[in-house]
Amino acid sequence: MAEARQLRDYVPAEAPEAASSTAPTIDVGDLTGGVTDHTVWSCAGNLTAVRSIRARVREFLTRTGHSEGALDDAELAVSELATNALLHSRSGQSGGVMTLFIRSDEQRLRVAVADQGAREPEGVADEHTREDGDDYGRGKLIVDNCATRSGEYWSDATHVAWFEIDDEGSAARDS
Repeated sequence: MAEARQLRDYVPAEAPEAASSTAPTIDVGDLTGGVTDHTVWSCAGNLTAVRSIRARVREFLTRTGHSEGALDDAELAVSELATNALLHSRSGQSGGVMTLFIRSDEQRLRVAVADQGAREPEGVADEHTREDGDDYGRGKLIVDNCATRSGEYWSDATHVAWFEIDDEGSAARDS
Protein backbone atom coordinates (compact mmCIF):
# COMPACT_ATOMS: atom_id res chain seq x y z
CA MET A 1 0.00 0.00 0.00
CA ALA A 2 1.59 3.27 -1.14
CA GLU A 3 0.17 5.27 1.78
CA ALA A 4 1.70 2.93 4.36
CA ARG A 5 5.07 3.04 2.59
CA GLN A 6 4.92 6.84 2.49
CA LEU A 7 4.12 6.98 6.21
CA ARG A 8 7.00 4.61 7.03
CA ASP A 9 9.33 6.89 5.06
CA TYR A 10 8.06 9.90 7.00
CA VAL A 11 8.02 8.40 10.51
CA PRO A 12 11.06 6.21 11.28
CA ALA A 13 10.48 3.13 13.45
CA GLU A 14 12.78 4.50 16.14
CA ALA A 15 11.88 8.19 16.24
CA PRO A 16 14.06 10.37 18.45
CA GLU A 17 12.39 11.62 21.63
CA ALA A 18 12.05 15.21 20.37
CA ALA A 19 10.54 14.15 17.02
CA SER A 20 7.95 11.84 18.55
CA SER A 21 6.37 14.68 20.55
CA THR A 22 5.47 16.71 17.42
CA ALA A 23 4.18 14.00 15.07
CA PRO A 24 0.36 13.93 14.89
CA THR A 25 -1.15 10.75 16.31
CA ILE A 26 -4.61 9.30 16.80
CA ASP A 27 -6.02 7.02 19.47
CA VAL A 28 -7.06 3.98 17.40
CA GLY A 29 -9.03 2.59 20.34
CA ASP A 30 -11.45 5.50 19.87
CA LEU A 31 -12.70 4.17 16.53
CA THR A 32 -16.07 2.43 16.52
CA GLY A 33 -17.36 -0.56 14.58
CA GLY A 34 -15.63 -3.39 12.75
CA VAL A 35 -13.07 -2.11 10.28
CA THR A 36 -12.66 -3.73 6.90
CA ASP A 37 -10.31 -1.20 5.33
CA HIS A 38 -8.26 1.75 6.47
CA THR A 39 -5.57 4.16 5.34
CA VAL A 40 -3.19 6.62 6.95
CA TRP A 41 -1.49 9.40 5.01
CA SER A 42 0.69 12.30 6.13
CA CYS A 43 1.25 15.42 4.07
CA ALA A 44 2.97 18.76 4.35
CA GLY A 45 0.72 21.46 5.76
CA ASN A 46 0.66 23.78 2.77
CA LEU A 47 -1.88 25.25 0.37
CA THR A 48 -2.19 22.06 -1.72
CA ALA A 49 -2.84 19.86 1.32
CA VAL A 50 -6.60 20.38 1.46
CA ARG A 51 -7.08 19.47 -2.21
CA SER A 52 -4.85 16.38 -1.79
CA ILE A 53 -6.72 15.24 1.32
CA ARG A 54 -10.11 15.67 -0.39
CA ALA A 55 -8.91 13.63 -3.37
CA ARG A 56 -7.53 10.85 -1.13
CA VAL A 57 -10.79 10.61 0.82
CA ARG A 58 -12.89 10.43 -2.36
CA GLU A 59 -10.60 7.83 -3.97
CA PHE A 60 -10.50 5.63 -0.86
CA LEU A 61 -14.24 5.75 -0.19
CA THR A 62 -15.07 5.14 -3.87
CA ARG A 63 -12.77 2.10 -3.86
CA THR A 64 -14.43 0.76 -0.70
CA GLY A 65 -17.93 1.08 -2.20
CA HIS A 66 -19.48 3.96 -0.29
CA SER A 67 -22.47 5.85 -1.67
CA GLU A 68 -22.15 9.11 -3.61
CA GLY A 69 -23.93 10.98 -0.81
CA ALA A 70 -21.44 9.75 1.78
CA LEU A 71 -18.56 10.65 -0.56
CA ASP A 72 -19.84 14.21 -1.01
CA ASP A 73 -20.42 14.69 2.72
CA ALA A 74 -17.03 13.21 3.66
CA GLU A 75 -15.23 15.34 1.08
CA LEU A 76 -16.83 18.56 2.35
CA ALA A 77 -16.32 17.71 6.03
CA VAL A 78 -12.66 16.70 5.61
CA SER A 79 -12.04 19.96 3.71
CA GLU A 80 -13.21 21.84 6.79
CA LEU A 81 -11.05 19.76 9.16
CA ALA A 82 -7.93 20.14 7.01
CA THR A 83 -8.48 23.88 6.51
CA ASN A 84 -8.86 24.35 10.27
CA ALA A 85 -5.66 22.39 10.88
CA LEU A 86 -3.80 24.71 8.49
CA LEU A 87 -5.27 27.90 9.96
CA HIS A 88 -5.11 27.10 13.66
CA SER A 89 -2.18 24.76 14.29
CA ARG A 90 1.55 24.35 13.79
CA SER A 91 0.66 22.07 10.86
CA GLY A 92 0.02 25.20 8.79
CA GLN A 93 3.38 26.74 9.60
CA SER A 94 6.66 26.14 7.81
CA GLY A 95 7.62 22.47 8.16
CA GLY A 96 4.17 21.53 9.46
CA VAL A 97 2.52 18.16 8.81
CA MET A 98 -1.07 16.88 8.94
CA THR A 99 -2.07 13.24 9.09
CA LEU A 100 -5.27 11.86 7.57
CA PHE A 101 -6.86 8.69 8.95
CA ILE A 102 -9.72 6.90 7.18
CA ARG A 103 -11.47 3.79 8.43
CA SER A 104 -14.36 2.09 6.75
CA ASP A 105 -16.64 -0.87 7.20
CA GLU A 106 -19.73 -1.87 5.26
CA GLN A 107 -22.04 0.82 6.63
CA ARG A 108 -19.84 3.40 8.33
CA LEU A 109 -16.85 5.51 7.56
CA ARG A 110 -14.67 7.49 9.91
CA VAL A 111 -12.27 10.25 8.92
CA ALA A 112 -9.86 12.05 11.23
CA VAL A 113 -7.32 14.79 10.68
CA ALA A 114 -4.50 15.06 13.21
CA ASP A 115 -2.54 18.28 13.39
CA GLN A 116 0.46 19.41 15.40
CA GLY A 117 -1.41 21.32 18.10
CA ALA A 118 -1.57 25.00 18.95
CA ARG A 119 0.03 27.45 16.53
CA GLU A 120 3.33 28.91 17.70
CA PRO A 121 3.66 32.69 17.64
CA GLU A 122 5.49 34.07 14.60
CA GLY A 123 6.51 37.38 16.15
CA VAL A 124 3.02 38.86 15.66
CA ALA A 125 -0.05 37.98 17.70
CA ASP A 126 -2.16 35.31 16.04
CA GLU A 127 -5.31 36.86 14.57
CA HIS A 128 -7.71 34.05 15.53
CA THR A 129 -7.75 30.92 17.63
CA ARG A 130 -10.01 27.88 17.72
CA GLU A 131 -11.69 29.31 20.80
CA ASP A 132 -12.29 32.96 19.88
CA GLY A 133 -15.49 32.31 17.91
CA ASP A 134 -15.16 35.79 16.37
CA ASP A 135 -16.03 35.49 12.67
CA TYR A 136 -15.37 31.77 12.68
CA GLY A 137 -17.11 28.59 13.76
CA ARG A 138 -19.16 27.82 10.67
CA GLY A 139 -16.87 24.91 9.84
CA LYS A 140 -18.13 22.97 12.85
CA LEU A 141 -21.71 23.50 11.67
CA ILE A 142 -20.77 22.20 8.22
CA VAL A 143 -19.07 19.10 9.69
CA ASP A 144 -22.01 18.47 12.04
CA ASN A 145 -24.47 18.71 9.12
CA CYS A 146 -22.43 16.31 6.97
CA ALA A 147 -21.65 13.76 9.67
CA THR A 148 -23.60 11.37 11.86
CA ARG A 149 -21.13 11.95 14.72
CA SER A 150 -18.12 14.23 15.14
CA GLY A 151 -15.71 15.37 17.78
CA GLU A 152 -12.20 16.36 18.66
CA TYR A 153 -9.59 15.71 21.29
CA TRP A 154 -6.15 16.93 22.29
CA SER A 155 -2.99 15.30 23.57
CA ASP A 156 0.16 17.13 24.67
CA ALA A 157 1.23 18.03 21.11
CA THR A 158 -1.62 16.92 18.88
CA HIS A 159 -5.16 17.95 18.05
CA VAL A 160 -7.42 15.40 16.32
CA ALA A 161 -10.75 16.32 14.74
CA TRP A 162 -12.90 13.45 13.45
CA PHE A 163 -16.28 12.57 12.03
CA GLU A 164 -18.26 9.44 11.25
CA ILE A 165 -20.92 8.96 8.59
CA ASP A 166 -23.38 6.08 8.71
CA ASP A 167 -23.71 5.06 5.06
CA GLU A 168 -27.02 3.24 4.59
CA GLY A 169 -26.62 3.34 0.78
CA SER A 170 -23.17 1.74 0.71
CA ALA A 171 -22.50 -0.55 -2.25
CA ALA A 172 -20.12 -2.52 -0.01
CA ARG A 173 -23.17 -3.74 1.93
CA ASP A 174 -24.75 -5.10 -1.25
CA SER A 175 -21.65 -7.03 -2.36
